[in-house]
Amino acid sequence: MRIRRCVERATDDGRLRITLTQLWYASRAANPFTEAAPSRGVRAWKRWTAALPLSAALVAAALSADGAPGVVAAVLAPVVLILAAALRHRPARRASARVQPARDTFAGLMRGAWTTVYGGLPRGVVDEARKAGRKPAGRSPAAAGTGPPRVAIVCDPVIARFLTENRIPDLPHTLLVTGTGARKGGSGGLAKVREALDLLAGHAEGLPVVVLHDADAEGALLAPALRAALPGRTVVDAGLRPGAAARNRRAVRLLSSRPGYDAEVLRTVGGLPDPEAALLAEGWWWPLAAVPPPLLAMAVAGAVEHAVASPTPVAAGGATLAQGFLTWPDPTGRTPQKHDRHDRSTS
Repeated sequence: MRIRRCVERATDDGRLRITLTQLWYASRAANPFTEAAPSRGVRAWKRWTAALPLSAALVAAALSADGAPGVVAAVLAPVVLILAAALRHRPARRASARVQPARDTFAGLMRGAWTTVYGGLPRGVVDEARKAGRKPAGRSPAAAGTGPPRVAIVCDPVIARFLTENRIPDLPHTLLVTGTGARKGGSGGLAKVREALDLLAGHAEGLPVVVLHDADAEGALLAPALRAALPGRTVVDAGLRPGAAARNRRAVRLLSSRPGYDAEVLRTVGGLPDPEAALLAEGWWWPLAAVPPPLLAMAVAGAVEHAVASPTPVAAGGATLAQGFLTWPDPTGRTPQKHDRHDRSTS
């Protein structure tokens, strides 16, 4: 019953079709995470190595001394032992984050036990690991419909499947550039840029591009890299903004296990504020697939509309492109009726 309630909310009461990964995020039981912390206190062997001889000396002084010095020594002896016991050592703590249940566990249950009992996945849920029933615009650079594409959308395979299943955006000619969904960290971001450029090669020179990405280091650099590699082409960054996700407790927060990018690169190239650049440099990231599907559908449609209507950039600083179409719902869970658009001049 809980899974079915999650499906109803995620599919907007059956108006949308969602992927199994999106359902996993929507029906998660918990998303515990811990920040990194340095070691605190003094190790036990160091405390007692110093405390025991000092306490013994104070006891000896209390027994041998008369008057006030003896009283002071007698009082200090147990105080030293109490302090040694109180100053406990807390080892350094590594940052961590996970989604409960794990993705493989959830997918195995839905493909196994659930399908066995109910004869298939819940209505409106598709398994992105299986081939789509209708031909997607997906991995190959083939436009949906006939004729040349009017807009290209760069996204990962899960988001591409969601867009394909729901025919978002509602344009007859849309090119989905999905790539292979490279792993987080390292040179994955550069691989995504090269992959996107290869798939965009051969299409109209002025074809506008909409970039959908996670709130992560690679995503922050993807749109600027494409703008630099595709001068004179409209590139709209419609990905999830790190600041918007980090401020919302409902957002799914994860941690990459691989090295990320330097914070200075994220500030200068990605244009991120210092706090956001520091978070992403540490490996924290927020998945776009965890955004509530109704909000994601609305934001993508708005970003594509903006990209198609935007004039082609002519020179550095000569165009304003929307940034940060996506944000999370407010704490009450209501979906905003307008996109969170922050226009700024870009090259």
